[in-house]
Amino acid sequence: MTDEPDDGVLDPGLSRLLLVVTGSAYAWSTPYWLELLRQHCPDLEVRVVLTRSAERFVTPQAIGARVGGAVASDVWPDDESTARHVEWAEWAEVILVYPATLHFMARLALGLADSPALLAAQCTRAPVVLAPALPPGALEGAAVRRHWAALAARPNVVLVPPVAGRSLTTGREDAWVPPPLPEALRLLVEHRAAAAAAAPEQPRPGAEFGTGLLRTSCHALPAGGHRWRREPGPLAPTPFRAAGGEMYRLLQGIGELDGARLALGTPDGPARRYDVRGEVSAAHLLLHQGPAAELAEPLRHLGRLLRAVHDLEPPAGTPTGRSRGLTRLDDWLTGRAADPRAACAQGQVRRSLGEERWAQVRAWHTRTVTDTDTTVAHGAAGLGALVVGHDPSGVDLLTGEDVCLAPWYVDLGWVVGELVELQWQVGGDKGAWQSLTDALFEGYGRDLGPRWKELAALRILLHVHDIAAYLDDFDRGFDHYCDFLRFLIDL
Repeated sequence: MTDEPDDGVLDPGLSRLLLVVTGSAYAWSTPYWLELLRQHCPDLEVRVVLTRSAERFVTPQAIGARVGGAVASDVWPDDESTARHVEWAEWAEVILVYPATLHFMARLALGLADSPALLAAQCTRAPVVLAPALPPGALEGAAVRRHWAALAARPNVVLVPPVAGRSLTTGREDAWVPPPLPEALRLLVEHRAAAAAAAPEQPRPGAEFGTGLLRTSCHALPAGGHRWRREPGPLAPTPFRAAGGEMYRLLQGIGELDGARLALGTPDGPARRYDVRGEVSAAHLLLHQGPAAELAEPLRHLGRLLRAVHDLEPPAGTPTGRSRGLTRLDDWLTGRAADPRAACAQGQVRRSLGEERWAQVRAWHTRTVTDTDTTVAHGAAGLGALVVGHDPSGVDLLTGEDVCLAPWYVDLGWVVGELVELQWQVGGDKGAWQSLTDALFEGYGRDLGPRWKELAALRILLHVHDIAAYLDDFDRGFDHYCDFLRFLIDL
């Protein structure tokens, strides 16, 4: 905090702010800032938490006089019936740590939670704003650099860069101190605006949408048609595995099949860009309109395109690694999920299915990934990659993000799994849904036989993983998925 603070307080548009004051000498300024907040933001309710070291520089009485209530200490009380860390995490629209000592910053970055305020900050979905107060030399130190980078990578953390200032303990101008509190509020407002602008939208023409795994945009081209752009999301474990060289030429040679074609796209940094005829995916149409009869022809075309891909002779030296989807599923089923929410979802699904069904699912998966009878495969076949235009015969299959070698039935089974899941989620006439599956098989020239339910179950299990790992706002649990999977496995 500078000696001559800027009194202009920007209203952050909040109702509830949890202010955590830690043991920096600059904690002395807290009553001043609280008084300004009270004057400029009269509708803002502020609760204050003081760490024990902060009480060396500011008293609870001085704070309480400005917030009109009790000030909490950052300790675990012996006689409290409620869990204050849960209450704080759920109550706060924003947690502001001002000032934040190096010790508090490091503990937060390391995932420690040995006080109520730290545990609330680790668990909340609200923005956590830190305004560090650092001693001389700390900013250049390896520890601060490492902790700063770790916190900057968290999507809900806002770091307020400190400013050069006078150390209140040494009197020298070699410390790094918090800027005026209004600057922290401005950064918070900017963060909330950016988060709102980046919030996932429902898929629709002309929109940008997606999850932590995959981001997609679709925009009309001036000369006609649409440009789709697909990019690995910020949480995607691996980049796209683009088809290049001889494989690209082979796929390109498939050409157009009765109006249907592979859209191979072009690299665009980590993304791929596709110029196609349609503006909406088959997944979007099925989700919002149900099993319309006019979608049978696009599904038939999808079958033809997949068969054409599978009939290619793999070029020499084609990598034999699994698709990215099968790799994620393998890690999840075998207890190696990198995401903690996905790991918890796996435990829930396993307990709900029971060990016998779980062993059956594992056996189906093992049989699939150890099958050495492989073909060139799309690798990420799905209804979201099938782009439909106004003319049902003019479909494009977005291809080239995960081309690999895999058993022929994986691509086909993944699409069937999506149709089965959509039928369960959307409802509608069973005969109409079956007609779409029949059209897919007719286009491919072969069905899956009794293995359809195995592959459908594996695809739905992968979707459960992806929801848990990459969809932040999903908090409904997976009981409904477990019920459906038990039914499907037992068929």
